[in-house]
Amino acid sequence: MLDVKNKNFIVTGATSGIGRLLTIRLLQRGANVAFCGRSQNKLNELISEISPLDSQTYYQAFDATNYTQIEQFVAASMAKLGQVDVLVNCAGANTSRSAIADLSADDLMGLVQLNMMSPFVFMKQTYNTSMKIRRQGIIINVLSTVCGFSNEGIGAYTASKAGMDALTKVFRKEAREHGVKVCAIYPGGVDTPFRAADRPEYLHPEQVVDAILFMASQNSISSVDELVIRPLIEKNYC
Repeated sequence: MLDVKNKNFIVTGATSGIGRLLTIRLLQRGANVAFCGRSQNKLNELISEISPLDSQTYYQAFDATNYTQIEQFVAASMAKLGQVDVLVNCAGANTSRSAIADLSADDLMGLVQLNMMSPFVFMKQTYNTSMKIRRQGIIINVLSTVCGFSNEGIGAYTASKAGMDALTKVFRKEAREHGVKVCAIYPGGVDTPFRAADRPEYLHPEQVVDAILFMASQNSISSVDELVIRPLIEKNYC
């Protein structure tokens, strides 16, 4: 497993679910972490939980669809922690359960802004200001198994995640010649606050976090470009 001690991470969506647990695990292992989320109250709870840990942090609550704030956050993170070794884009949501015929343009655009545009801006900003210059770094985008199948009723979520998947695949080829790895993990159903009801038969966040750490643990000559992890109960293949 990757020795993350003194490595500098940026984690988005850190106030709940996978991002929250990943932030805690990284800090427990001695990494320096810049993390962000939308909710100030949830951010305060996380800060209180990690306060005994002896690692450097930078944190801020803001709307991840505010692209100017993303750029400012990345710059402030680097000013506090130094160059970025790993970016993990965890922020995302599925707030629309409409059939395509009933889907409003505003609802579709809202998910595109959060699930595609926001991680794109984080990815681009981190790459241009830190990773490309140093010819090293890892970007891990947390996507979804919906990128590989069509499921009625979640068209907006599927389109937004699939759009980010396409950007990730193209950017992987473009960034590799500059020494930067661009990776994607595709979790199936995960039992997190993302869901309205408990689903104990789904993946636990710990399993996804372990997979992310595995992707970040590869040496300089290898890369886990894509990793699919799904609960055994899930059968929604293409």
